[in-house]
Amino acid sequence: MPDLYSPKTMRGVIKRTLPLLTFFKTRFFKSTITFPTETVSFEFQEGKRRLAPYVNPRVGSESIERDGYEIKSYRPPLVAPERSITNDTLAQKLLGESVYNSGMTPDDRAVKIAAQDIIELQDTIYRREEYMCARIKQDGALTVRGKGVSQRVDYGFDNIVETASSDKWTPTFDILGQLGVLAEELQKFGVNPDMLILGNSAAKALMSNEKLLKLLDIRRVEMGEIAPAQLEKGVRYIGRVVTPEVTLDLYSYAEWYPDDTDLDADENPKLKPLLDPETVIMQSSRERNSMLYGIITLIDDNGNFVTHMEEYVPNSWFTKKPPQRFVSISSRPLPMPHDLKSWLVLKNVVSGS
Repeated sequence: MPDLYSPKTMRGVIKRTLPLLTFFKTRFFKSTITFPTETVSFEFQEGKRRLAPYVNPRVGSESIERDGYEIKSYRPPLVAPERSITNDTLAQKLLGESVYNSGMTPDDRAVKIAAQDIIELQDTIYRREEYMCARIKQDGALTVRGKGVSQRVDYGFDNIVETASSDKWTPTFDILGQLGVLAEELQKFGVNPDMLILGNSAAKALMSNEKLLKLLDIRRVEMGEIAPAQLEKGVRYIGRVVTPEVTLDLYSYAEWYPDDTDLDADENPKLKPLLDPETVIMQSSRERNSMLYGIITLIDDNGNFVTHMEEYVPNSWFTKKPPQRFVSISSRPLPMPHDLKSWLVLKNVVSGS
């Protein structure tokens, strides 16, 4: 029987675990890059839309400058959730196990508990990565806070529009006109947006906008359609709108997370939406970014330091007094946008709260 707690076996469990349906990460941060160091570095380049110069045939040619680039380095934050198995854990029946005469020994129970722990620990990392991607898409920056950890990762993203009081998405506001203007701003940087991702409140305001609904009711001119459909977890396809400047597919995203930095009266994390309800993101569906991973260094059973250049590194150890078995998964993830001009964020479109 293979050793369940060996790194090789635990990696097999991780690979068989299907990722959660994480919209931002799976759609826009598909590429994975692992680094041989704790610090990761990447390059930003803002291309300029140059025209080839006219020259006199007697001159021959004219030199044009190369596009410059900027290098940034960060130390990805460490995430390392763990679980412990004790005598008390083994004494309790598992979910779904018969109360009487189940035939399951404490050893059998330990194997099942450890396998389930690995899956659940991996899920917590997937959710953390989705949170990181969501914040990067909304703010172009990420604040990392935890026990003994305080870090700010700021990419210098400036395509954020704070909605003026005169531009709120009221039932009579010209939403299509506003979206057309914003699309032109992205097109100036060579981006052809074709999708709009809306928070819950923004989606409701758009679907109840009288001016938009009236335009959609004009049968001779195809201005778009509202045809809601449920896609993956938390994601809903709303429909399509057409303006003289752009055609946009509309999506709402309503996934939630427990905010461990904001506790309620009972010291429990408050549930908050991953996408701020009044935020709208305009971008191209072809946008591609990367997830970067720094190295993880652990100590093996012989007391030697071992460095792993992997996305997720499982580990297990035990203590004899008291008897406990620990299981953990470590990772150093960091979302990296490739082009800071490839999307635009419109905030506070309803009430501005």
